[in-house]
Amino acid sequence: MQKKIQIGEIVERSKKLEAMLKKLEAEGRGMHELISSVQEKLEPELNKKLRFIATIRNQAIHEPEFDLESDFEAFCIACEEAGQALEKIIKPAPGKRAVRKKKEKITPVTAGFNYLFLLPFIPGLNIIYFIFIWFLSLLSSSKYITVLILYLLSFAAVIEGIIKNNEEHIIIGAGIFVVLYMYNIFIPSRHFPKLRYVPLLNIIIVIANTKTEIYWRLFFIANIFIILSIASGFLVFVREQYIAGAVLFGIAYLGGIGFFIYAGKRLPQK
Repeated sequence: MQKKIQIGEIVERSKKLEAMLKKLEAEGRGMHELISSVQEKLEPELNKKLRFIATIRNQAIHEPEFDLESDFEAFCIACEEAGQALEKIIKPAPGKRAVRKKKEKITPVTAGFNYLFLLPFIPGLNIIYFIFIWFLSLLSSSKYITVLILYLLSFAAVIEGIIKNNEEHIIIGAGIFVVLYMYNIFIPSRHFPKLRYVPLLNIIIVIANTKTEIYWRLFFIANIFIILSIASGFLVFVREQYIAGAVLFGIAYLGGIGFFIYAGKRLPQK
């Protein structure tokens, strides 16, 4: 009976936070997706607390054997603190808000940054915008991608050390792997949470988190336009096929303008 009451409170508190996230124009089905869609507006500490809350909420609902007692108090504290922080973002103090607007008008960095959004309309230079969006689509998952790269490096070092009988490389690779294993234990996950304690297999958690953090549509569309831009240049300057190159260039140019409008709606705005 006590567990049902706790689950009910967890669901209720989570719904309140989801409603607050939606006031920040968050989009998505679950709480993790809502957080991802507006994480540019969130401080790292607040983002971490919301991820913890979302993880506990999912585990409490979907895992019957999940032990609520150990995390329930921490969950309630995190909800209170996250709610207060979100309230400040939703309703900033009038004085602070006025000062921020004034600074935005006179800050050279902000004015310079706006020129980037002219690139989709400049033939040839729009590839820079495609690369910029490609980078943004991966930005939220960059820490997980870094962990995956380090995993591959540790495996390569160990394998190379075994093949060439290089004990130093084996030790370095094993050391990197141990550090990554300890780091992964503290990564919250909705997918296979118990695997975080299993050496080697906990890489699945990193892959699952990478998958949920990437803006996949923007990632693939940006890749397509980057390839089209490069291919059009190759056809014109290397193969001297001007008509085919011009057609691909026109597709990349006109499609890029549409992509600019679409990406503006999908990426969270500060």
